[in-house]
Amino acid sequence: MFSLDDFESHVPAQIQARGLAYFKNHAVENLEEIEKGQWEALVTGSEDYEVEISLHGKQVKTWSCDCPYEGGPVCKHVVAVLYALREAGPKAARQRKGRTGKMSFEDVLLQLGLEELRAFVRHQKAASREFGEQFLLFFSDKDPKMDVEKKYRDMVRQLVRKHVDRGFMDYRSTFAFSKAMMPVLQTADQAIDRKNFREAMAIGQAVCLEVMEAMLNCDDSAGNVGAIINDGIRIFQDIAQSREVAPEWLDRIFAWLEKHLQDEIWFDYGNFGYELLDVAENIATRLDPERFLRLLDKLRESKTATGSYHDYTREAFDKRKIRFLQTLGREQEAEQLIAAKMDIVEVRLGVVEKAIERKDFERAKALIADGIAIAESKKHPGTVSRWEEVLLRIAHLENDTSAFRFFAKKFTFDRGFHLEYYQRWKSSFSPEEWPGVIGQHIQSVIAEETAKPRKPAWINLEHELFYRLSPIYIAENQWEKLLHLLPANPGERILATVHSHLAKRYPKELLALYLPVLENMADKAGNRGEYQRLASLMKKVKQDIVGSHTAIDELTASLLLKYPRRPAMMEELGKVLKAK
Repeated sequence: MFSLDDFESHVPAQIQARGLAYFKNHAVENLEEIEKGQWEALVTGSEDYEVEISLHGKQVKTWSCDCPYEGGPVCKHVVAVLYALREAGPKAARQRKGRTGKMSFEDVLLQLGLEELRAFVRHQKAASREFGEQFLLFFSDKDPKMDVEKKYRDMVRQLVRKHVDRGFMDYRSTFAFSKAMMPVLQTADQAIDRKNFREAMAIGQAVCLEVMEAMLNCDDSAGNVGAIINDGIRIFQDIAQSREVAPEWLDRIFAWLEKHLQDEIWFDYGNFGYELLDVAENIATRLDPERFLRLLDKLRESKTATGSYHDYTREAFDKRKIRFLQTLGREQEAEQLIAAKMDIVEVRLGVVEKAIERKDFERAKALIADGIAIAESKKHPGTVSRWEEVLLRIAHLENDTSAFRFFAKKFTFDRGFHLEYYQRWKSSFSPEEWPGVIGQHIQSVIAEETAKPRKPAWINLEHELFYRLSPIYIAENQWEKLLHLLPANPGERILATVHSHLAKRYPKELLALYLPVLENMADKAGNRGEYQRLASLMKKVKQDIVGSHTAIDELTASLLLKYPRRPAMMEELGKVLKAK
């Protein structure tokens, strides 16, 4: 969802530009608030299209347009109306409508009598079966025997089938489907506004169940189908948060959640299951907390927590139960559960953080040691590193210089080079101590790499030393050592690493290394993209390395003579000769 203040960042740039052009050309006409928060407008052009937008304050809740655009959920006509709404504001829009001298829809409606309205409704029902169905659904609260959920499930199912081809909804079709679902979601918002929670709940159920089934057989790379399911869950959330909703409807929603959360599908796709649990927790807080606790226990032991990610799912239920007990103020029960679930990283971390707050560092370190042992037994190196980061923080708080240096150095060189940890490691030494410390480390790296057997042979010692030592020389501004560290045949990647540091300091030396690399790139290039990359690098060398123009132009000329039958290469290299 987005608002009138930021909608541009949520639509493709091309659609945003076209919508703005429509707005500036005064193509938005008859902008009218037909009821609170519900806006209609006509956007004129080669064809005229009707746009409907639902607002809550400045928040855009739903939108629709009857144009045939299927390239995304938001078309240029909707964007044009959003610009009109942002510029005019509700008050100004109503004033502009009043100046036309025409009666608005609301003006005419208020003049009609009961019999006139009934006659119109009967006429529309006779002319359109669909109108009759919509009428009955709109007033479903008048007929307790109507199976509203079935009617909406049939409606959503038909929309799914319309956008599915041979059982699958492709990427492009998800945009059209998202657009087609907007009126259904808008109907739910309107039902909540009218306090027709029966209809709103039926729509939420239909959207969640039918669209989740469609999710199993679609390409939802753009997230359109998942967003619709989120909107379905939002309907439940809006009902649960309404002050006017009767406990009866909250109980019905909770019962529905108890039933359907047993299906592991909600926890296998995105965060849908956890978002539905948020709704259940909200309801239980108001009605029956014990019911929610029983639901969590039941889910933890059900097939929901025995799928591919059963450990993660069970831990999520346990963490939620602890949090819920704490929210209820039942600290003793929460503490008992925490003690039983210390194998969960977040649970143990919470206890560790409390120990750190009390400055009970020995207790914190003992808990971390056990946490590391658990992580190592499960072969979770990332969790081990996470605990060691806490140990680094504790070392800093305790002024334990030895431990601080150990962990800071470890994180500096753990899986690459991390400048932040390097600077922290360095800061623990005096300026007089540091040269000896880093010098000793460099010598140990050289000795270690030199002693390593090189299998396969293409793992070159010079290259390995460059990758391990160049970040240190760069951090220390030791440019001459960085230059001498360069391998004899550095390659494009290595030159890119040192380019910004050495191009102006050692132009002749760097140019001599670049020329054979550029020639080799040209020999291997075989398509327009590779020619463009070659030309771009040659132009960069000319721009950044003083005195390189003649050498680069000569190389370019020789390549043009060497490959006269490569027109794309000739075209791209011609741009190099023109570059200054």
